[in-house]
Parts: sequence; structure tokens; C-alpha cells
Amino acid sequence: MAARRDTRPYEERRSAILESAAAEFAASGFTAATMASIHRRAGISSGTLFHYFPTKIDLLLGVLDAGRRDTERTLQAIEAEAAGAAAILRYASHVETEITDAIYPGLVRAVADVERLPQVAEALAVETALIDAFIRRHLPQDPEHSGTAAPDASAARAIRWMLDGASTDALVEPVPAGSLERSVARFLDGGPPRGAPAEGAPRRAGHPQAGAPAARSRR
Repeated sequence: MAARRDTRPYEERRSAILESAAAEFAASGFTAATMASIHRRAGISSGTLFHYFPTKIDLLLGVLDAGRRDTERTLQAIEAEAAGAAAILRYASHVETEITDAIYPGLVRAVADVERLPQVAEALAVETALIDAFIRRHLPQDPEHSGTAAPDASAARAIRWMLDGASTDALVEPVPAGSLERSVARFLDGGPPRGAPAEGAPRRAGHPQAGAPAARSRR
């Protein structure tokens, strides 16, 4: 009996492959996952998989790029409806929802295994810069400068550290509903951030942009 030909459009098939890759990386880790296990999970031939993604690292980069594009769409949607602190709080709420995805913990660990590879580090940095720019756009301006001063980069970094910290905590135990948004709101109201690393401290492995993209690629 001849195999049924996959007639899905290119982008639809590519997205389905990335979804399967994300699930396999989450379940097995990056090192243990194989191209064979991914093409079987995706229900496609090995030739089709290699046509789309020649190597396993290409698959991971595809997952991260899908996550970055989803983040970009999310931020644009938020900015279409909100601005200032309200926009930042909406994103904090989005992150809190996102890190409850079932594949999140495994996927973060899979990415953390190879995050020092230059191409992976660059992909993570691109999404981090996207989020930092969004936060800076919506931070309150310094009234002493009539709203013309650039927002404090350290404040934007502190907020992202809070998001990163909640995402890392979610690997160990569920984050209480609403806690991340409340913490960010407290900081925006003038309270100190909780758990922010010291200036210049290295980013912890598995920050939200390291893990969530693959979960997002399934939506």
C-alpha cells in the first residue's frame, strides 16, 4: 500500500515539524533526541525532515525562531491595546501563563544544554533584546526631563530578571497564579525587585526565552 502523500502547504508542514521537535527535545533533552525520533514523532520520512532541517541544531534554531516571532506578535498585540505600565503587566501575565505549558521544563533544560553554542546564544539574545526594548518603551519617563529622557536600562533589566526568575522557579514548582504580575506591579510602583541578580551577574540558564519559544511554536 503506497504511503499517503503529505499535501500540506510548506509552512504548515514546517510548523508541524517544529512542534514535534519541541516535544521531542522536551521529552528526551537535546543530546538524546535524534533526527530519527523526531521524524517518527512528526509522522514524516527522514528525507522530508532533512529537506526542511539538515541538522538537529537547525531544528532547535527553528524552534527558537518560531518562539521569537511569536513573542514579536504577542508584544505587537499588547501594544495595540495598552501602553505604559499596563502593557508591561500584560506581558508579565502572558509569561506567567506561558510557563505553565506542559513541555516547558523539559524544553528549557534542553536549550540550556547547548545555550553556549554561538548560534543558540545569538538566537536567545535576539529575543531578549526584543523584550528589553518593549519594556523600555513602556517604562515611565523621568518627569524631571519632561518625558524626553531614555528609560533607565537598569530598570528594564530588573523587570526582565523578575520574568527570568519566575520562569526558572517554574522548573521546580508551579508559580502561584498572579504572583509574577503582582511582583512586577510592586516594582513599577517603586518597591524593590525581588530576586534580581546583582549588576553584571550572568543570566541563569533557562530564562523564559530559552524555554518558552518551543511551547509557543505549538500555538
